[in-house]
Amino acid sequence: MKIGLFWDSAINIKSYYVKEGTAYDFESNQPYMYHHTISAQCFPSTHNLTFLWGNGVFLNLSEYIQNGQELPDLDLDIIFYANERQGLDEHNWDSYSVECIRKKYPNTTIVGWIKEVFASTNGVNREANRIQFFKDCDYVHTEATNYMKTLPEFLTIEKLVGKKIQFTNQPLNIDYLYNNFYSNDKIKGIFAYIPNVDERHGKTYEFAEYIGEKYNLPVFYKTQINAVELSQIDFMKLWSQYLFHFNLDPLSRHPGGQCCQVANLGCINIGGLNESHKILFPNTAGIDLEKLEKEIVELLDSPEKQFETIQYAFNKLNEIYSFNTVKNQIEKLYK
Repeated sequence: MKIGLFWDSAINIKSYYVKEGTAYDFESNQPYMYHHTISAQCFPSTHNLTFLWGNGVFLNLSEYIQNGQELPDLDLDIIFYANERQGLDEHNWDSYSVECIRKKYPNTTIVGWIKEVFASTNGVNREANRIQFFKDCDYVHTEATNYMKTLPEFLTIEKLVGKKIQFTNQPLNIDYLYNNFYSNDKIKGIFAYIPNVDERHGKTYEFAEYIGEKYNLPVFYKTQINAVELSQIDFMKLWSQYLFHFNLDPLSRHPGGQCCQVANLGCINIGGLNESHKILFPNTAGIDLEKLEKEIVELLDSPEKQFETIQYAFNKLNEIYSFNTVKNQIEKLYK
C-alpha cells in the first residue's frame, strides 16, 4: 500500500518521499530531515504513516500551490489530507479543495485527516469550510486509541459532517528507537518534562521539586536547556538517562507521543492525562498528587516493581503503537 500524507501547509517541513525506509527531499533527492526528526529513517508521530510500508509521500501543498507549480505525478492508494489552516480560507479554497486533489489523483481514496482537535479558525469561514472539506472527502480519520474516540469535539464533527470518524492508533518506530537509544543504565532521578503550551504544564515542576527534595532524587528540568535548539537525538539521550519522567499534562485531548517514547526507552512516566499515559502507565497516570507520591514510594522501594512497570509499558507499546498494528488497522479500513 502506498500512502500520501498531505497538509495544506507546514512550518519548516518540506515535501519528501520515502524509498526503502529513508526519506528524501523531492527537490534535491537527498536524504531529508527536519527539526523534529531523529534521522532520515525515523520521523515523529503522524509522519510515520509515510514509513509504514517504506514508500510513502508527504506533500506540503503550499510549496506547490503558492509557487504555481503542478503537484507531482504519484501513484497512491490513499491520501490522508489535513486541511486546517490557509487551505480553508475563501481565497484559497479552490486551489486546496478536495475536488482539485481528486482531479490530480482520480483513482485514490481521499481521507480527511483531523490533525488538530481544534483547527485554526483565524480566518473568515474557516470553521464552516472545514466541515465542508470533510464532507467532500471519502472518509474522515484521526489518531485515537481509547477514550479520545469519544471526545465531544469529535462527536460534534461527526454530527455536522454526517460521517463517522475512522480511527487508528498513532504509529511509532519502536524498533529504531529501541535499537539506537535504549539503555537500562538509568540515573535514579527525575527528568521534569513540560510540553511547549502553557496550559499543558500542570504541576509538573512543582511536584518534581517536591519529590526530589523529599526523597533525595536529582531533578533535571526541561527548561534548563534550549530544547528547540538541541537536536532531537541529543534531547532524547538527555531525558532517557533518568528513571522517572514527570509529565503531569492535565489535558485529555492529546494522544501523548512523548509518553510513548518514554515507554520505548525504558523509563517510567509519572502523571498526566494524555491517552497514552493511561494506556502505558495506568498506575502512575493522573494528576492526583497524593496517589502519585504513593506509587513513587512503592517504586523506589522495589526494583521488581520498577521492572514490572517498565516491561508492562513496553509490551503494551508494541501491542498498540507498532507499525504492524497500525498497518493492519489501515488495511481493514481501506482495503
